[in-house]
Parts: sequence; structure tokens; C-alpha cells
Amino acid sequence: MATSPMSGIRTYDPAAANRPRDTDPNTGMSAADQTQNFLKLLIAQIKNQDPMSPMDASTMTAQMSQLNMVSSMGTMNTSMQAMLAQMQSANFLNQATLIGHSPMVAGNTINFMGGEVILGANLANPLQGVVATIKDASGNVVGTADLGNLNSGMTNFAFDGIDASGATMPNGIYRVEITGKNSAGANETPTAYVGSPVVSILKDGSSGQALLKLADGRSIKASEVTQWVN
Repeated sequence: MATSPMSGIRTYDPAAANRPRDTDPNTGMSAADQTQNFLKLLIAQIKNQDPMSPMDASTMTAQMSQLNMVSSMGTMNTSMQAMLAQMQSANFLNQATLIGHSPMVAGNTINFMGGEVILGANLANPLQGVVATIKDASGNVVGTADLGNLNSGMTNFAFDGIDASGATMPNGIYRVEITGKNSAGANETPTAYVGSPVVSILKDGSSGQALLKLADGRSIKASEVTQWVN
């Protein structure tokens, strides 16, 4: 920014705006300015030292080493920030290849919009008689699926939107609940997963991390995905 001599109002100066800055936010001076100031102080100290007790050479060497270390750390920090920005950009481009694929994310809410929805049950232990129950927004049971005996780990199954009478369910919000019995005969509730295709990739403004926008309206981080089904 520059100042107009007529009014004192700051005006936009493209040359100054585009000039790279190397300023330490803590001191308001660039690394080069700090180096020059240090050298001036060092020369003044040498000129005014006591001839009978000259400055210790090792002290001057240590001061120069500290100055070089501070300057190097500032340069390294700038380089690391540039590398981080490049890595985030590369990761963002890589995530774009996931559009159209369906991630499995922990949750039991199904935003049914017609068609088939891939679901999953993540078992900590082997279970017997595993049953998935589908309920509508009012809590009414609209369908069940007998998954049988399952080993530990992820098991996938599909919700086709067809109720027990063979009628197609209306679009809306449904919930899936999964239960089974362990080897001791006690009930266990495995973690439910709901899949949905990725329709777009967003970039989080604060962290720069890629966010996956799903067809069912959810926005998730790539780190939240447990499984890809297609």
C-alpha cells in the first residue's frame, strides 16, 4: 500500500503488494535486517573494547553461530510450510479420483433416496444369529435381514428399500440396528456402517484437508473411511 500526497489516503501499489516478504512477525524486521543490525553491534563492540582486555574470540564465534542457527531455522520453517502446502494440494488432487466410489462410514442413519444402499456390520467378536433391523423415522420396524452367524470383522449387506410386504419404501430417513449373540449367549451390538457414493471433493478452509461430499448429504474426512465397496 502507498499513501497519496493529496489526501493522505492509502492506495494500492501492485509492486509493493506483490513483493515477497521475509519479515519476522515477532520483531517486524526481516532476517537480513536482523543480520545487519547484529553485525553493526558486533563492529561497535570490537571498536570500543578495552585494549587491555580484548573480546574473547570464542564468544564472538558463539554469537555468530547462534545468529546463523536462527536464520537457518527461519528458512527451514518457510520451506516446511511450502512443502506442506504442496502435499495438501497433491492429496486433494488424488482424492478427486474417488468421485463415484462409495466409502463405508460408521453410523446407523440411512438417507434413502431410492436404489440400493450398501450397509456394513463391524464385529469385534464372532456372533450368532445376527439380525439387521430397519426402522423408519418414527421407530417403526419396516424390514429385517437375517445375516446368520458371522465372524469378527466387517460384513457387508444391502438395503434395497423393499419392506416385508414387497412394497417400495418412500424416500426418507431410516435407521439400521444390528444385534447378535456372542459365545456366552449375551447380546452384542456391532458397529453399523452406511455407504454412499462420493459426488464431490471439498477442501477444508482451516486445515486444508480434503472433505468427501456424499450423495446422502454427509461430508466426511477421508480418515473416517473404514472401507471402500466400489
